[in-house]
Amino acid sequence: MRNYYYLIAGLADISFDEGRLPYSPQEFISEISAAVSAKDRELLNLLLLENDCRNLMSLLEKGSVENALPGVYGIEVLEQLVQNVKADDIQPSDNPWMARFASGYLGDGGKEKGRFALDALLSAYYEYALSSDNAFVRDWFRFNLDLNNVQTAFTARKYGLDVHSLILGSGEVADALRTSGARDWGLSQVLPYFDELSRIQEEPDLAVRERRIDMLKWNWLEENTFFHYFTVERLFSYVAKLGMIERWERLDKESGQRLLRRLISELKGQVAVPDEFRNN
Repeated sequence: MRNYYYLIAGLADISFDEGRLPYSPQEFISEISAAVSAKDRELLNLLLLENDCRNLMSLLEKGSVENALPGVYGIEVLEQLVQNVKADDIQPSDNPWMARFASGYLGDGGKEKGRFALDALLSAYYEYALSSDNAFVRDWFRFNLDLNNVQTAFTARKYGLDVHSLILGSGEVADALRTSGARDWGLSQVLPYFDELSRIQEEPDLAVRERRIDMLKWNWLEENTFFHYFTVERLFSYVAKLGMIERWERLDKESGQRLLRRLISELKGQVAVPDEFRNN
């Protein structure tokens, strides 16, 4: 395992509470790109791929991207991917799981699929990230997937929604959320953070709730990198933290409230789910 002594020793201090961003995640990865191995750079780029998913979804839905999010690929690359899919000429350089999704979306008249199409794409993203051969990276994405799914289940229960259609991915937690009728879905003894997450859901201020969720993620990174002193795991954690700070710099309390109210409104308005986007 490669160590990055000087690189990690020279990292600027960051704090969730202070919320000052020395550079964006993309800028940081670009800055250290020549100093890390190609394999480790791919691990760091996994954190930016979610932005590419959202940019790709905009391209497929609208044909263009307004306010593009910084990802691994430029908009031109994603546009070329879509063109290749439309021409049935997938190139080796095209991201396979993105290309498969785009092909299915365009072939199935996906414009009517709305938010569930993004859910399906993000589900493919998590599946791809969970295939990493780095145990720490797999654990991080599993933690995020489970955390997001439990939050979704709490929201679905509150508003009387069909939780089965809203849970992403697979695994012990996803299966329990889809099938268990228990108040805690049988997860209070499975997830060490379940009780804390349950208390967070009782917070009436949506922006405060979101911030507490990010603090939960920040603390997970702190705890799980304790023995990773100078390895890529420490760099990965740093990039993930930069992403959290960047999000809060863009999202003030008022706009955060509006965003979350809109998301809940969308959830409440969902009645039917296309069969191809249901998780079995």
